[in-house]
Amino acid sequence: NIQYHPGKANVVADALSRKSGMIAEAQKGDNEIWTIVENLDEQTEFRLDEDDVLWQGTRLCVPNDASLREALLT
Repeated sequence: NIQYHPGKANVVADALSRKSGMIAEAQKGDNEIWTIVENLDEQTEFRLDEDDVLWQGTRLCVPNDASLREALLT
């Protein structure tokens, strides 16, 4: 859970929040991810979190998008 802290301490939280939003938006447009989501009843290792972001166990499912991956790594 990301919490707000005023001032400089909030810089990292803001960056993480933006990246989380980028992942959620990218997942919505990814056909492979939506195939998994549509079949979640059959997929025991996958789950949606409270923000409807897809995870495989403890690993975040990041769409195959070069610009998104680059943004996440910076």
